[in-house]
Amino acid sequence: MGRKILWADPRKPVAPWLLSLLALMALGFAGCGTVQIVKKTTSDVPSAGLFPHGRLGLVLDKVVSPEGLVDYAALQLQEGLLEEYLAELARVSPESHAHLFPTEDDRLAYWINAENACALRDVLRWQRPDHLTPIAHRFDAETYFIVGGKKLSLNDMTNLMRRRFADPRIHFVLVRGRRGGPPLAKEPFDAATLQLRLGRAAHAFVQDERFVEWKPPSTGVRLNNVFFDFRSDFEAEMPSTVSGDARLITAINHWRDPASKLVASRAVPISFDDRLNDVANK
Repeated sequence: MGRKILWADPRKPVAPWLLSLLALMALGFAGCGTVQIVKKTTSDVPSAGLFPHGRLGLVLDKVVSPEGLVDYAALQLQEGLLEEYLAELARVSPESHAHLFPTEDDRLAYWINAENACALRDVLRWQRPDHLTPIAHRFDAETYFIVGGKKLSLNDMTNLMRRRFADPRIHFVLVRGRRGGPPLAKEPFDAATLQLRLGRAAHAFVQDERFVEWKPPSTGVRLNNVFFDFRSDFEAEMPSTVSGDARLITAINHWRDPASKLVASRAVPISFDDRLNDVANK
């Protein structure tokens, strides 16, 4: 006797239990021996003003010391999380998705975080060198990252910020892996607190004797290289009647405590510490 085949009567509604069974069977067959790839759509981007800087925050919290140094051995263990953040930078930037960064502070916070994250990746890429001077040009200018679909070096990102925002305080928070440079913050920057944090970073940097060294009544002050490398940025808003080293010193005094204003007329560089800003470098 042949096997009887049951056909559903199209005139009758299909029972709900039968629909559920058919759906489960379809899922079962789809999962057998098939890898399903879910492709991100072009609309898979953050909401305006909500770029996921928190991913970088998870990394910074685990690897940055209270002094602003980096535990690069711990960072290697967090490399996957750092790469997730870098992947977001690669897809979205204020250049590629301007509508997602509604304010100047949204845009500047993005670029500060982007450069600092790329610098961390750069150190790992160069195998955590003890000193950066031998590879300085390749580290800063010849190692590229994809940011918002564009190929940029650390120098490219700094120069972009200098052109777009003209705020010299960025030089107190951009960290290029050198122990002699600014400390790295344990939290990423965001638009809501950006101006406050930039002000605090500027004040802390110029009050730190590692970066600004002056003993009255000396007429000379010794300064970190950042002041000479980006001198024009610091002097840009100073009165045109002030010139020479006094112009740069006046700019620095803008962030010094009133009781500790620099009374000097000459500026010379402090010997720069180019060791990696690793907690292991004592």
